[in-house]
Amino acid sequence: MKNSIELNIQSKWSISEWENVANGEATILFPKEIEEAVEENRRSLENRIKQGDILYGVNTGFGSLCTTEVSNSELKQLQINLVRSHAAGTGTNVEAEIVRLMLITKIRALSKGYSGVRWILIESLYNLYCHDVIPIVPKMGSLGASGDLAPLAHLSLVLMGEGMALYNGETYKGKDILKKLNLKPLELMEKEGLALINGTQFMLSHGLWACIQTRYVSYWADWISSMSMIGYDASSAPFDKRIQIIRNQPGQIFVADRIRDFLSSAPSFKMEKEHVQDPYSFRCIPQVHGASNDVWVHISEVFLNEADAVTDNPTVFSKENDIISAGNFHGQKLALALDYGKMALAEWGSISERRINQLTLGKRGLPPFLANKPGVESGIMILQYSAASLVSRNKQRTVPSSTDSIDSSAGQEDHVSMGANAATDAIDILDRVWTIFSMEWISAIRSIEMSGRICPEAIADLIKSYRNIYPSSQGDNVLAEEIQVAEKFLRTIIIEDKAFLDFKK
Repeated sequence: MKNSIELNIQSKWSISEWENVANGEATILFPKEIEEAVEENRRSLENRIKQGDILYGVNTGFGSLCTTEVSNSELKQLQINLVRSHAAGTGTNVEAEIVRLMLITKIRALSKGYSGVRWILIESLYNLYCHDVIPIVPKMGSLGASGDLAPLAHLSLVLMGEGMALYNGETYKGKDILKKLNLKPLELMEKEGLALINGTQFMLSHGLWACIQTRYVSYWADWISSMSMIGYDASSAPFDKRIQIIRNQPGQIFVADRIRDFLSSAPSFKMEKEHVQDPYSFRCIPQVHGASNDVWVHISEVFLNEADAVTDNPTVFSKENDIISAGNFHGQKLALALDYGKMALAEWGSISERRINQLTLGKRGLPPFLANKPGVESGIMILQYSAASLVSRNKQRTVPSSTDSIDSSAGQEDHVSMGANAATDAIDILDRVWTIFSMEWISAIRSIEMSGRICPEAIADLIKSYRNIYPSSQGDNVLAEEIQVAEKFLRTIIIEDKAFLDFKK
């Protein structure tokens, strides 16, 4: 694995630094005092066990079995059984980038020195990251409270030489990949299984990945809509700086500034037009895009704070010699944020589809459906249908997960966050927004080419780069192929404008 950046485990990392982690491009630095604090915390737990104290999850059962004591001779087996029995996930597998985030967010939480684990456990987790071993983690199975139990159990199985993992694109049994890399399976000690699977790292990692990706979504939303404005001959009036200032919303001001910057040299970007007003999907870009930006500014703060948190249970306070069983594993804060974020993501896609629709209506000098020979050809008629279907699916996925609690563990865990469902829904919506943007990209380029309107140099150069990959068609083409090419183009192009790293200036 190629590493390109060093990150101190004690520092609070930015979204860009978490992106390095997700891409496997980070080396984590562990100051000696961190290791010492973790080992001291472990000794504090061991002393309490030697004293014969009854401690939840250490020498008792779990969930509603919390009153069932476990003998000292079975404490190690208790932890092994916990991880095995809780690996009950189903569905498709979590993306490699998110699994890398899960490994490092779990390491960060355990490194705080409140979890009662040995340092070797943290080293074992880090070894997986360093070798780019990706435990196979099913997406479904967490209720977002008591921690992300099922997905974190799947993550942890590989440490024990069990479960499955990906390595260099191939699938291995846990024991086989450890053997291949000369790594020893970890024998779990008291509380360590519980420390591994308790916590919000599944929700957290999905949220961090959404924060990472949404910066790009925000950028392309403004860039592609600027291209659509050229093709549609939209007015610059709604982007006047004075309009934004009197609304006093940071995201709106930022979006209008960015689009004015993108279009400043476009001859058609002016106030006076034959048409007095543009439709909302053009006129209200700063208000709609800006609102989504503001939402994700808030969500990024929530998730960066969570990435600096201890969320397993119980927690060990070495200095006070206290062990407290509480509820830091509950994902309500993340669930609410993700539900909010789902709506904001969906709105970027919703207004994008409306601009696609406007470009198909045969207005502003454009042919119906942007067809070369309307009637004989259908142009992008069905591209708009397809975009509408994605928008509709996104609307369905914005139904709140956080208000849908369900009873579990025989009533002991009677209010759960459902943040894991919110997390996976958010990623699904995000992926569909990328596809919708690729559709608007195709529509915007066609509208510019057919109208003959002049683009700023940066936009013209980008269109040229795209046309070198996918030449303009003189007739109808298989749009599904072009959508795939366009989406790959947008997702992989390097953005040189560093302002995109923040949602607001």
